[in-house]
Amino acid sequence: MKLSNRRALVAGATVALLAASAGCASSGSSSAAAPTASTFGVNATGTVQFWARTVSKTLAQKLVSEFNATHKNLRVNLTLTSINDDVTTLATSIRAGNPPDVVGLNDIDMPTFTRNGSFMDLTDQINKLPYKSALSPGHLGLATYQNKLYGVPYWGDLSVLWYNKTLFAQAGLNPANPPTTYAQILSDAQAINKLGHGINGFTFAGDCQGCLGFTVQPGIWADGSHLTNGDITSQTANITGNSALVSALTLYRQVWTQHLAPDNDRTDNGPTWGQDFVAGKIGIMPGGYGQVVTLAKPSQLGSEFMDTPLPGANGGYSTFDGGDDFAIPTAAKNASGAWEFIQWVMQTQQQNQYPDLGATPIRTDLLTASFTAAHPYDAVALKALAQGYAPVTLVYDQMFNQAGGPWFQMFTTAVYDGNMNAALQQGQSGLTRLIQQAAP
Repeated sequence: MKLSNRRALVAGATVALLAASAGCASSGSSSAAAPTASTFGVNATGTVQFWARTVSKTLAQKLVSEFNATHKNLRVNLTLTSINDDVTTLATSIRAGNPPDVVGLNDIDMPTFTRNGSFMDLTDQINKLPYKSALSPGHLGLATYQNKLYGVPYWGDLSVLWYNKTLFAQAGLNPANPPTTYAQILSDAQAINKLGHGINGFTFAGDCQGCLGFTVQPGIWADGSHLTNGDITSQTANITGNSALVSALTLYRQVWTQHLAPDNDRTDNGPTWGQDFVAGKIGIMPGGYGQVVTLAKPSQLGSEFMDTPLPGANGGYSTFDGGDDFAIPTAAKNASGAWEFIQWVMQTQQQNQYPDLGATPIRTDLLTASFTAAHPYDAVALKALAQGYAPVTLVYDQMFNQAGGPWFQMFTTAVYDGNMNAALQQGQSGLTRLIQQAAP
């Protein structure tokens, strides 16, 4: 499930889809008041229509089945939406005045809907949650517009740093001491590369725009920097003079010029991403938590492979808070039932099932000793969740997921061509142009 989600992010939504959804708030739906009744989300009855993306199929089906088995007066009907047209389908339903009661939406698409009143203001309800401070900050950030909350985290798809403990030991490295800085990533990769016999120290999907956004950006965030500044109403590009960005691009330039990654990484556009790592030929791989868990044999996990948070240049760590947010359209027919279902999903009992269903929980307070013992790989992702982030912008796909977008153009010029100054100029002008085009 996780690898499929990352491919979906690579494909991205087209400009046309985003334009279609930008006008999705129909008359009468954009000014719906926030719910205030004390009974909202309590002992609701009837039916809740829940739309979830196909990438969360296993999780959604299990949750809906268990909810329906334990709630005799409220039933949830699940509809799975295609990852290629879920934004357009939702926008169309909202414009027609017949949306689902609750939707599980790719979190990076939330700003497109929140800015025009398509979703219900849930600020008061979310602030009352006793575990609100433990909710994924990146997911919440994408659901926030003008200091109001229009959604809540549903499930996490988080980036981590995978490493091969066997190759670490063979290279004279301590498998209990994974990289925590860029310098250590580079030196560990160099040591592993010396093993020869087709073994490389590092791997990355070098022609996969979304993959690189998912794995390179967290190191920049770990150093306290972002590629854009301001909210979506007054956003600016932050590329030139961004030392954290330069450090990240320099690391990948060093990996590439020192031949620490396979030559075919440059043409890896995503579908085979991670296969060389799982084959035991790679020492270090930034990727998704569920990526290796899905591809590897159970016997390899723990004994051969382990993950650690994605570090910044000089320490610290972060993660890309991918996955989905819950949102309730303003024209939902059973908003109270939808909120009751959402609250149930966020309870500890349900959240603890997430790792076995291919997802990461969205509550950091679940990171207990028992959770770590039962789910050591997902515990790493959950630890990083507290430091996670995701860019809040109306044009994420155009910035980061398209082959001709400024992110990949900048990465290519810096890493493969070795021209950092030109790369930063490309990034600054490209992001600025997209931000200006999308300005509300």
